[in-house]
Order: sequence, then structure tokens, then C-alpha cells
Amino acid sequence: MPHAFDASRPVAIIGAGVMGTKVAWACARADIPTRLFDSAPGKAEGALRTAAAWSQGDERQRILRRLVPVGSLDAALSGVQLAFENVPERLDLKQAILAEIGAKAPEDAFIGSNASAITPTPLGAASGRPERFFNLNFTDPRTDRLTELMTAAAAAPETRDFAKTWARHLGMIPIEVMTEQLGYSFNRLWRVVKQEVLRQIAEGYATSHSIDRAWMLTFGTAMGPCGLMDEVGLHSVLAIERVYHATSGEARDRPPAFLERMVEAGRLGVVAGEGFYHHPDPAYRRAGFLEGGDTPDTEGIPDDRRATP
Repeated sequence: MPHAFDASRPVAIIGAGVMGTKVAWACARADIPTRLFDSAPGKAEGALRTAAAWSQGDERQRILRRLVPVGSLDAALSGVQLAFENVPERLDLKQAILAEIGAKAPEDAFIGSNASAITPTPLGAASGRPERFFNLNFTDPRTDRLTELMTAAAAAPETRDFAKTWARHLGMIPIEVMTEQLGYSFNRLWRVVKQEVLRQIAEGYATSHSIDRAWMLTFGTAMGPCGLMDEVGLHSVLAIERVYHATSGEARDRPPAFLERMVEAGRLGVVAGEGFYHHPDPAYRRAGFLEGGDTPDTEGIPDDRRATP
């Protein structure tokens, strides 16, 4: 039953949120026939418009030609070599959709998940085909070539080979996690940074601006940790932090209350136009930001201490 990756055979991206759209864009840009499905009416069509807007010229035409929104899971899965899940970071939700995918996908299809913190064993088991299941965590394939690959002990060797070949065809560099662990490898390093940033903001020691300026000055990056969290989506950040807290049960892993308030208020980051920064013109892209700039240093802190922008 094993088969190698075939760029002419369709893949299905399940979930047309922020990350699902980015992965679908990467597949279509790589000239792979790509089907995009989301259970929310019209969401896949909106994702196509977003993906097309990220490209120009021949690349844009390739996106429009190769990326096809479909109206049902059955239509998305028909004849595919891969079904790749991108629904929100909730174990019960992922297990439910993976069970449905496993029941409907072709027998020889691989199944993958873009899970950020959930390990592959419970997900692969839910799919009904753990030997053909893998986790492959993307950051932002438009700007970052890193992706982390993790499989459970039940996965067949050809499953890892398929995932690595697919990732490289997209222009990504897959970094393998040798033994399954919560949060992959690099993601755990990023999580330490993220957790400390959130703590300092929550306890009033620093602001998103001051933290990001220090980071950008030190490492020469285009944005800092708070800007990156806005790009990922604060709802996704919160969901991932909740997974860590549910796993450990430790108070230090509980997401800060201000992050929960931001998400409840719809301040989700880039996707909503506001998070730690205002988008699409965040302060860190403006002249003078690193020097202190003309934007309030208190933008992005909890509401009870937040200055009016």
C-alpha cells in the first residue's frame, strides 16, 4: 500500500483558517492540485481570495488554477494522496475530524495534522490509521522555511519519508523530532520565550513595544515575539497555552488572564486587525520604532493599564 509523494496527485487541506490557508497557498504555489475544505459556509472561498492576494503574476495564476475550494469533506478527499488537518488546537475537535477523514479518505492516503502542541499518538489513533499518520507543524510558509515533523511509534517509515518529501516539495526544510514529545523541539524553545513575554506583560514589567524593540535590536529580526504572536493569531496562542496547562496542571502554565480577555474581545492579531498591534500597519514597521518612535509604548498591554493609541 505505500506510495511516494506524487506532485500530480491531489492533496486536501481541511480547515481554512489562518494556517490552513497558508498551507493551501504553499501547496498550490508548488503546483500541486489542492482542495480546500471548511465546514463554515463560504470560508474556503474567502481563503482562496486571501491566498491569491499573497501572490502576483504567474504565481497568482498558479494559485487560482491549483487551489480549489470544495463544499464537502467527501469532495475534498476523493482520490487524494494526503489529507492534512488544520482545525483549531483542541484535542476533541481534532480527533472528531480525523476520525471522519480516516473513514472517508482513500485507503492508501496519508493523514497529517498541523497540530502545534498535541502529540501524534492520540491523533493517529483517532484517524484509524496510525501507521500512515504524521504531525507536520508549519510556522508561516510564506516567510519561514522551517517545519517540524513528528510521528508516533506506530507510524511506518514510509510515512516519515512521504512527509519529508512533501515538505521539501513545498520549499520547506523539515526538522525531525526523533521521539514524540509535547510541542515538538523548536516549538518548545519558542514556547519558553512566549511564556516569559506573556508573564512580563501580565505582571506589568514590560510592554509589547519594549519587548519587541529589544528583541529586534538584539537579533535583527523584522518583528519581535508579540508581533509574531499577532501573526500566528492570539486565539491560536491561547489554545496552545491551554493544552500545556491541561497537560501539566501547574499554575505557571495557566494562560494569563489578559490574553484571555484580548481573545474574548476579538483582538486576535493580524486576522482581526488588532492584537498587540494595529494591523495592517503595525507600529514595528514604522520608521523610528526601534528608537521609541511616535507610537505609545503602552499599546498592547492589558486593557486596565492600556493607553489610548
